[in-house]
Amino acid sequence: MQQWLHCISALISYRDRVKLTDFYNNTLKQELALTASYVVYPTADGRALFVAGNKGWTWDVSDFDHPFSHVLQQASLILLDHNRLVYWQQNEPFKQLAELVDARSSLLIAPLFNSDKQVTAIQVLIGQQNIINGLLTDDNWHEFSDAFVAQWMLLKDMDMQHSHKQQLSDSIVRLKAQQQEKNAWLDMTCKLIGSSVVMEQLREQIAMAAGSNLTVLIQGETGSGKELVAKAVHSLSSRRNKPFVAINCAAIPENLLESELFGYEKGAFTGALTSRKGLIAQADGGSLFLDEMGELPLALQAKLLRVLETYQYRPLGSNKEQSSNFRLIAATHVNLRQSVNDGGFRQDLYYRIYQYPLLVPNLNSRLIDIDELATYFIHQYNDREQRNILGLSLSALNKLKSLNYPGNVRELRSLIEFACVQTQCGGMIEKSAFTTKLPFDIKMVEKAFAAHGDDFSAINDLRTALESYEKAIIRNRLEQYNGDRAKAAESLGLPKRTLAHKCQKLEIQIR
Repeated sequence: MQQWLHCISALISYRDRVKLTDFYNNTLKQELALTASYVVYPTADGRALFVAGNKGWTWDVSDFDHPFSHVLQQASLILLDHNRLVYWQQNEPFKQLAELVDARSSLLIAPLFNSDKQVTAIQVLIGQQNIINGLLTDDNWHEFSDAFVAQWMLLKDMDMQHSHKQQLSDSIVRLKAQQQEKNAWLDMTCKLIGSSVVMEQLREQIAMAAGSNLTVLIQGETGSGKELVAKAVHSLSSRRNKPFVAINCAAIPENLLESELFGYEKGAFTGALTSRKGLIAQADGGSLFLDEMGELPLALQAKLLRVLETYQYRPLGSNKEQSSNFRLIAATHVNLRQSVNDGGFRQDLYYRIYQYPLLVPNLNSRLIDIDELATYFIHQYNDREQRNILGLSLSALNKLKSLNYPGNVRELRSLIEFACVQTQCGGMIEKSAFTTKLPFDIKMVEKAFAAHGDDFSAINDLRTALESYEKAIIRNRLEQYNGDRAKAAESLGLPKRTLAHKCQKLEIQIR
């Protein structure tokens, strides 16, 4: 009796159902000198039975060619000796089990009940006939079995509760991730403004790029919004909660750029009084944005290529390799393919970063977006300066749409903010608000060359002034003839081909 109490005490200390079952079976075999002890459990869907820890023994509960289905249905035990087992030879897995029973042994199949008197599992015991027969009236075995079932059910309930908590936790994580992704998408649409086809396509491409781990190469003219695109890729990716580390490769002297990227150890060079983590280390788990990557020195390009291939790097002055799991997002306004041909950019690095290219359209290719962009910049200005500029007049909007934008969105923003300063609070921005800020060639038409005798003292570069004057005249004449180059050329006394050449040379685009 004392031994069984000790076994029960040990049994209820288990917190794993597999280990609990193993302890239960081993204890029965040892204490009762049994040949075998198994516990048969129903599967999660209740359609089959399997032996815990045994490979390949399963039974269909609707198949009555084995005794387990009878025990389940009748909720009563079955005792089989060697002779009676000859009637249960049709089911192959049970036949294999029965082979363990010799002429002096018996097989006991007994239901194990939970506290609600429902069959939870089936006990299978094989041993000498006198031992098996004695179990039917052995209170110790019944108490030990009841304790096993109670502990097994407790652990099952605990596992289910843990599983439910984990599912709830996973659902919350998924919902948060979905909300973060939704917020990132809304943030992208608020910052990458525009309803034009090219902007809708760009946003779709950003979302696709964010869903991968490929290196993203963002190409576009100066001021087109490449950094905004890079931040959007990061915000929509699975790395959104990790750092976004940015560096402009053209803004840092070449001799300092390597230490900025790789970091350095104390004493690595004169002035290195303490160790410092580089940007590659800071970007671990997140994204590293290299703006104007086309300006990266060739020596650094080779080192960066190795980092991209191995994600291993070595800070300056260190003899130990370190690792950083970052995603590279690069941007450039130069033609990297041409730089490769000219020898200014490594071909192997080019193909390494040219995994997912994104092209940011220039403003001239999406003039339809100027209205939305201008409204956004006006709202920003009002919030920052605590003013109340109502918007753009139609004439001002048309003027903005007629201009060329070598500085793209950045140039437009500068124009809008300048015009806001020139406009009274509570008023609309008029065309005249842009006059002193517009490119020099426009002012030449509208002011400086309006009549002979004007003051030309502001001109300090004759060649540029003449080019601007010529550009303004051609653009004005093309607007007069609604872009008809033949009529504009005839009115200026030029062949059509000459006018076309001048338009190309002076970068005049016809709307």
